[in-house]
Amino acid sequence: MELRSLLEFVRLQRHDFLNHLQVISGFIQMNKGEKAREYLLEVARELERLAKIVHLQMPEATAAFLAALAGAVNLQVEVNYDIQCNLADCVVPGAQAGAALEAAFSQALSGLSSPGFANRRLEISLQESEGFYTFRLVFPAAAPIEPLREKISAVNELLASYGGQAGVVGVEKEGQSLFEVFLVFPRRVF
Repeated sequence: MELRSLLEFVRLQRHDFLNHLQVISGFIQMNKGEKAREYLLEVARELERLAKIVHLQMPEATAAFLAALAGAVNLQVEVNYDIQCNLADCVVPGAQAGAALEAAFSQALSGLSSPGFANRRLEISLQESEGFYTFRLVFPAAAPIEPLREKISAVNELLASYGGQAGVVGVEKEGQSLFEVFLVFPRRVF
């Protein structure tokens, strides 16, 4: 994971925040209080989503996620994410979980970076179920699935030693061919 990418992401977030403040200030100066309020609520929702990444309670996973967001910005990939939990009870050690996430994000972004690829969109989710955390990365299929399966199999081997797994499947959604990379991390259940 490149520190330069993380620093660039932080710089862009700072720049975006200053832009948001200017937009809100402009609405207020034009006496458009309701527009300012709506925009402020939209910004607050985005900050709340970003805070969920920062509070994953596993620094290596947070770093992998932020580096992926930075990479997506550089590649002009639209990212939608839904984080429903933190990783406080993850059985997989932080270094291995971070490495697994970094490898999965890298493969997803690599597939979306092809020249001329128009639909650069990545959907990320993290959910908790009885005994497991499940990450899902969904993105348009730009190449055959087999090379991606081979690369994700190395992630599967890493996670298998902790009772986890990783894989990739092809799915159809609204007439579009997509890849879904999944990583399953066991969690301690008390």
